[in-house]
Amino acid sequence: MRLKSALIALLLGGMAFAQGGLPEPKGGVTVYVIRPGDTLWDISKKFFNNPLLWPRLWQINPFIDNPNLIYPGEVLSLKPRPPALPVVKITPQAETVSLEEVAEPPPPVFYYSRGGHEGFIAADEWEHMGTILSSEPPKILLGEGDTLYVNVGWDDGVMSGDKFTVFRTSKVVLNPLTGKRVGYKVAILGEVEIAEVLGKKMSSAKITQSYREITRGARVRPAGPVVKEVVLKKGTERLDGIIVETLNNIELSGQWDIVYIDVGEADGVVPGNTFSIYTLPRKVFDPDAGTTATIPPALKGKLVVLNVHTDTATGIILQSSRQIEKGDMVSLDL
Repeated sequence: MRLKSALIALLLGGMAFAQGGLPEPKGGVTVYVIRPGDTLWDISKKFFNNPLLWPRLWQINPFIDNPNLIYPGEVLSLKPRPPALPVVKITPQAETVSLEEVAEPPPPVFYYSRGGHEGFIAADEWEHMGTILSSEPPKILLGEGDTLYVNVGWDDGVMSGDKFTVFRTSKVVLNPLTGKRVGYKVAILGEVEIAEVLGKKMSSAKITQSYREITRGARVRPAGPVVKEVVLKKGTERLDGIIVETLNNIELSGQWDIVYIDVGEADGVVPGNTFSIYTLPRKVFDPDAGTTATIPPALKGKLVVLNVHTDTATGIILQSSRQIEKGDMVSLDL
């Protein structure tokens, strides 16, 4: 009886605490994409160190009808949205009104939590990378906590505490229509932090995270942010391009997949731009006319730009009504 009473008190206390609000999620993450096997209990434990906060997590995600039924791919908010602000404040006067305050609605924001792991380097960025030269003590396979030496230093503006992403090149990316090299696909191996700058082209560093095997000769580049909030923006002039590659080495892509397009900063593209994705127009034979006819492009989905390079950009597919593939056309939304 005492055990049952204690359990009830614990649950009621946890629910009361959950209703009081949520602490700041670990790592500053504001959204989370649900994975297979996840539960609100597990997610609350992971980000708030308290699984009993799951009712509050459910409360700030009203799209969830049943807390026992959440599905992979759904985007979960980890922080409550700010309360809606009044649009206008009206002071009554004789036959007139005074608009003292006008609150502009905030621009739409896309939250993306895999910043820095998009797996693409533009062709003109390659010369700014570094290489792992050795480790202390010297060994073949490196992991978390190991000390290593990289050939970046004072000449590169590197300082102690700077963070770098470790990667290896997996594929040269060519434009599927022109055959021109546009960049490199890379596999992300881990993260390192500069411990001490030792010279113009030499620093010691420590591996802080290891996702795959790291070996001497792996490349390093400045790390991107862990969490991104991308403000969605419309373009001002028509711009068309094509999808040149995908992140996951798959022929057909869909919602939440990463893709790379052949237009970038030089074309006026900025993070937050949205593009519509279309099939390319194609020629077919018209037997009645005895000539060829053109099938117009068909809408397949939408993507938002996460990162831009000089001539390319990295995006994530927001919507897809059918499978998306390399060579599909993209058109900037105006």
